[in-house]
Amino acid sequence: MRVLTLVPNQKGHAPGQRGSIELWERILKPEGIQLEYAPFESERLREILYKEGRHFSKAAEMVKSYAKRIGLLKSLDEYDAVFVYREAALLGPAFLEKLIARKKPIIYQLDDPLFVPYRSPSNGYLSYLKFFGKIKEIVRISKVVIVNSSHIREFAAEYNGNIWQVPSVVDTEQFRFAPFEANGSITVGWSGSPTTVKNLKLIEKPLQEISARGICDFLFIGSSDPRLKNVQYTAKEWKAETEVEDLRKMQIGLVPLPDRPWNRYKFIMKTAQYMALGIVPVGTPMASNTEVIRHGENGFLAATDAEWVEYLSLLSTDNELRERLSEVAARDAVSKYSLQANAPKIVEAFRAALS
Repeated sequence: MRVLTLVPNQKGHAPGQRGSIELWERILKPEGIQLEYAPFESERLREILYKEGRHFSKAAEMVKSYAKRIGLLKSLDEYDAVFVYREAALLGPAFLEKLIARKKPIIYQLDDPLFVPYRSPSNGYLSYLKFFGKIKEIVRISKVVIVNSSHIREFAAEYNGNIWQVPSVVDTEQFRFAPFEANGSITVGWSGSPTTVKNLKLIEKPLQEISARGICDFLFIGSSDPRLKNVQYTAKEWKAETEVEDLRKMQIGLVPLPDRPWNRYKFIMKTAQYMALGIVPVGTPMASNTEVIRHGENGFLAATDAEWVEYLSLLSTDNELRERLSEVAARDAVSKYSLQANAPKIVEAFRAALS
């Protein structure tokens, strides 16, 4: 089975793409399913797309990439199916997807709520050129739709009956559990990006209270300056080459989420990554957290400041409880959110496109 693989980003750069189709390739290739990547963005577009301003340069590069996509459609006869990750182009209506669907079955992966309108901080109103309403049309014309959360599944099921739910998977060869050192210092941590570091502000007061008591250390990865007042912490920027090493310094992982329409649909990949390493998650009861975190068994769900303080204090001081939850979290990650656990379903979903 030869599959033209339309992805938005250059290979190896986008977290969502790396944690899905690029990882899936490991189990698809041995089954005779060959992926041939065609990223929408050029190297130049990748360099400037998420920087503020430069609207003329971005528009020019977008047009070039779109023209290249149209030219690629001439080769559709060489493939058995077309895989579309999120969207065939980073702007415009579902024009390309409709052309493809006339000739080849589409395997469509939707792992973010792209149907929820939003305005990018770096691109402003240009974000609306993405045509948020096109997502339901892509779902409708696809032969197979793969989603990563029950909330996105509910949306997709309104337009297509062939829905496969596959969670965002953790590479457990890299994110491998190892028991933490006994009698070591306890570190509560968070990992994200410069754009999501503001989520820590949601729990600033609980962190202040915990910090004043001095029962644990704090490590924040993703920004050199989280700008939290009266909290003693260490902060560093996220780096792919040191990601696992940095995360292993934590025993407790923070997953605070602001209540926004976008967040309500998401599968929170960071929660599963924490768990794979045995880091006990404490998160907002929203999105996939309510399904992934089994309250009191592999982590805790905290809805109020008082609950954040309670659960972080409990995990920081009760070694036996923390170690028990750590082991359960790691087992859950392997059994539910690893590539190996989801391999049969992924392979079957691809083959369903030709059935």
